[in-house]
Amino acid sequence: MVTLSPDEILDFKKLGFIVLRQFYSVDEILKILDEVNLLETSIPDKGDMMKYYDVPFGKDSSNQSMILIRIEKFIETSPYLESIVNNSSVHSLLKQLFGESALLLKEKINFKPPGAPPDLLHQDSQAGWDDYGSKFVSVLIAVEDSNRSNACVEFDHSGYYRNGLVGSLWEPLTAKDIPNADMKPIETKAGDIILFNSYVPHGSEANTSDKRRCNIYLTYNKASDGNHRLKYFSEKRKNYPPNNERDPNQKYSFKV
Repeated sequence: MVTLSPDEILDFKKLGFIVLRQFYSVDEILKILDEVNLLETSIPDKGDMMKYYDVPFGKDSSNQSMILIRIEKFIETSPYLESIVNNSSVHSLLKQLFGESALLLKEKINFKPPGAPPDLLHQDSQAGWDDYGSKFVSVLIAVEDSNRSNACVEFDHSGYYRNGLVGSLWEPLTAKDIPNADMKPIETKAGDIILFNSYVPHGSEANTSDKRRCNIYLTYNKASDGNHRLKYFSEKRKNYPPNNERDPNQKYSFKV
């Protein structure tokens, strides 16, 4: 069992996030990377894992090939990554932060390849998460090194906006929403993790480098709020389907 220090628990309460360095060993993270790369090249059937593509940032969509931005709902496809989701050390951390056991709500891989567009500043709960529970903790697993040059994730360090929604649902945050924010990039090495709640503002710039920086995001809710993962993905698939399941006569846009 991994035990958080009193200072780490206090930091999570004060800021809405904490960073744990070298949580995964080199061997573990290499296995995770191998599995991620396998999923990257896999072709899903309809109803299977959800792969999302977009045009490279700043390019004309009319003559550009799409790049893979993220994969969601993949644990049915990858037993190894399912074991990461259910890892006892991760669940020990979650229990210390929740005060009870946790259940997985959603999982995604953000590839952030060269040319990936920015992830606009937002609070996770702006995406309607409160329909699925009362409290959430996400675990960001750094699969590859991230830094300022390849658009590492930035978090608000002010602590002012960690306890509730300050922006509108389905709309990115603006400076008016968070006038006292203190946004700072958090550079990570492969194997680091960041635990954060659903209110701390965060985002990332476009990746204008030539290096990918892949993260896995595992989002959990309190067990007492119930198991809503299949409902979440059913509604996500209906409202924002993966590229291979889209109606060619309909336009789709990612919100937050």
